[in-house]
Amino acid sequence: MPLHTVASSSPAAQARHVLALTAIAWCIAPASPHEVARRAPHGHVPLRVRRRLHATAVAALLPYAW
Repeated sequence: MPLHTVASSSPAAQARHVLALTAIAWCIAPASPHEVARRAPHGHVPLRVRRRLHATAVAALLPYAW
């Protein structure tokens, strides 16, 4: 198996990379989709917030429908 180097600036990023490779090698699934989203760069948007944003967008599109 070839040796891969990690070009990251922080020890935390290196640790996340090692854990990700280990999880892939051992076929370990993440604890939950929420955990994956929480660690993603874009963050996690709760369902209630998405519903509120959707309702606001619909209300903005139809201001005179009431």
